[in-house]
Amino acid sequence: MSPILLIVFAAIALAVFFAVVISRRQKKISTSEESFVRNQWRMIGLGKNPKNDIIEADKLLDFVLGKYGFEGSLGEKLKKAKRLFSDINGVWFAHKLRNKFAHEINFNPSEFEFRKALESFRKALIDLKINL
Repeated sequence: MSPILLIVFAAIALAVFFAVVISRRQKKISTSEESFVRNQWRMIGLGKNPKNDIIEADKLLDFVLGKYGFEGSLGEKLKKAKRLFSDINGVWFAHKLRNKFAHEINFNPSEFEFRKALESFRKALIDLKINL
């Protein structure tokens, strides 16, 4: 077998291998699951309970990343999935704001921080192909 043919064969085999690995990694979210996320998102951001809105948005992002095959805590999922987001720093900001709500007594973010976090969660879900 000629060296060129061997190289072409190896390149094709490698491409097929990576295509299989990537397709297994990028699980799709079902239509009913996307509808669930969309319906849950509609309840977020109404301004009635900012703390709850941030926590629920964080949980939605965790849910979707889990459906895409990422495992671990949301922080671990974000580290593994960072290439999927157009603004990973915004996603981290939003997740850290959620953590402050969960762990700090009487934490009270500004209206700007609240809106920025919700917008970051929204963009993250859109980056994950959720049609909000």
